Amino acid sequence: MKRLNDYRMRLVLVGCVIALFALNPAAIQAQDGRPIADAGSSRYAGPDPIVLDGTGSYDPDGSGILSYTWRQISGPSVVIMDANTPTPIIAGSLQPDKGRGVDPTPKPQGFLQTYEIQECEFELIVRSAECESKPDIVKVVIVPMFPPNNMIVLENDFFGPNKPTFIWFEGAYSASNLCTGGGPWNIGIVENNQLWKEQANVISFSPYYADPGSTCGWNSGPNLTFSGCADIIIVYLSDVAPDYHKSIQTGGLSLGGIPAIDVALRLNQTYVDARYAVNHVSFLDATSSVLGYAEYSKRVASFLDNPVDDEQCWFDSYVSAYGGFYPSALNVSFMTQDHFLAADWYHASLTTPESCDFNGGIVAGAYWSVIGPGKNLQLASTPNTQVYKFSWNGSATSGHLESLIERPAGLPEPVFLFGPPDGAIVDANGVVLSCEVSTNAIGYQLLFGFEPYRVMDYMIVSDTPAPPTEVITTFPFEQTFWTVRVYDEFGSTIYADPICLYAENVMP
Repeated sequence: MKRLNDYRMRLVLVGCVIALFALNPAAIQAQDGRPIADAGSSRYAGPDPIVLDGTGSYDPDGSGILSYTWRQISGPSVVIMDANTPTPIIAGSLQPDKGRGVDPTPKPQGFLQTYEIQECEFELIVRSAECESKPDIVKVVIVPMFPPNNMIVLENDFFGPNKPTFIWFEGAYSASNLCTGGGPWNIGIVENNQLWKEQANVISFSPYYADPGSTCGWNSGPNLTFSGCADIIIVYLSDVAPDYHKSIQTGGLSLGGIPAIDVALRLNQTYVDARYAVNHVSFLDATSSVLGYAEYSKRVASFLDNPVDDEQCWFDSYVSAYGGFYPSALNVSFMTQDHFLAADWYHASLTTPESCDFNGGIVAGAYWSVIGPGKNLQLASTPNTQVYKFSWNGSATSGHLESLIERPAGLPEPVFLFGPPDGAIVDANGVVLSCEVSTNAIGYQLLFGFEPYRVMDYMIVSDTPAPPTEVITTFPFEQTFWTVRVYDEFGSTIYADPICLYAENVMP
């Protein structure tokens, strides 16, 4: 019991700190009776104008209709259209109609992109009949120049902001079109492609965009980078999902492995925005004939070593003809030397019975993808080791997976919670928040948070060698999110999607 009391004391202290930081500027402003200005989330801009969003502004006293005033306070000069509305248009310039003069009204033009990242800041003040708000500021990042972004293809009918995103890069078809190769999501079984698109936003590129200064061709070596694709992606995502909270995974077949890892590196290390960070990269027989294994390894290591906001990155590699194995990764080899088998198998593994079976933790492919039952896996960082090393014996749709190391190391089983249903009210008698036993797990952490995302920021309530059994009677927030995270002997972890509960007994 002493151990639980120690955890509760720690929970009180951490909870107080988190509660203070959880108060956003709008909540603080509300204490003085002023209207609240909300300039929305930061945005990324390319060659097209964007629309800011101040519709979250409000008057806590309800004393009248709000008026809006936007102004630019930093960065290269741009144009604000409809600056007295909640949704102004931000553009690089205004140009007269160059058509037949049907509408002579000046039209907003895209931003003047350079080879560098540019940042602008805009201030919003709202006024009610009685007083005005404190200013709220939003940042707009103008990304470096890139060609027309019709090369980005959303395979779905529309982007679902509540779905995770899988970004796919196909291989180059020949040396002559390395810079313009690639194609849509057309590898694998059509029926499986449809299932992927039902559960995730699937983005593909055709053609690729090599960065300025890159030399395209088989002898490009480490000079060849495709991180410019990330600029296109972040502008697109910022437009369709300005407050995105779902996982993003990149994957690439053959030479598509270069943009797959380069996009992850640029999004994570240049933009460092948790909304658009990549936390999982998959190589599907990513040939090292251009970059060389050493350069690939360097980029993979950099990806693993530089997570965004402490959300662990992880990597898997599938080798059927030309790819390579990597440390700190899930590595899978195929017995058949078919260059396309890795990609065909990965796509089909969403529904192939042998690939969907947990198999004591010796499982790979779509099982651990952003749409699989193991989507919340965080692979341990085990430098210079390959503890998760499997082989697939069979075809793209039939076979079995086995361990390639003498002492098999299986991954931790996905967590299945049991306790009150989502949204339940917990009275002062408390409740047991627990889970089923997870194969290969040696520790179980009960976690509490104040929102359903960012589990890495949750506080640890208990850490036990078996599923938690203590009755929890007090909670840090009236609306508390909880989950259980398990870990194996190597430090790999997995957790269940958090569940919300409303507590009658909240810590003071």
